[in-house]
Amino acid sequence: MQLHEFNATILPSGLFWTTQVPDSALTIDEDSVRLHLENVGVVDNLTLGGSGQTFSLVNIDVTWSNLGEVQHFRPGSSVPTDPTNFAGRFRFANAVAILSGSQSEFSFSSTDASSSGVFAEVGRERNGIFLDRDDD
Repeated sequence: MQLHEFNATILPSGLFWTTQVPDSALTIDEDSVRLHLENVGVVDNLTLGGSGQTFSLVNIDVTWSNLGEVQHFRPGSSVPTDPTNFAGRFRFANAVAILSGSQSEFSFSSTDASSSGVFAEVGRERNGIFLDRDDD
């Protein structure tokens, strides 16, 4: 049974769980990537797409620390709809997160969320019109 589901918004197209964040929220250096957001407005849907929507605020602070060597991916096809038509550089990572949220009826927080033993990856990918660029 679903109790809460936080979404930035549900677009008329049905797209959800996405929101644009300011460029300043993402910090990239040689060994890590950090996403830091404070007081992001979201809607808590008590039923997906249904009534009972409550405005809420969330804070997100996730740091991905690089592990291992860079893996290079080259385009496997020139067909635009082929899923192998991309290029990128990726590294396995460990993600550590501090998350919190609140609304009028309750709040939550997590200070030790980690991808350790599961999966995390950071990298750069290009496809479509950006595929011809050589950023490697």
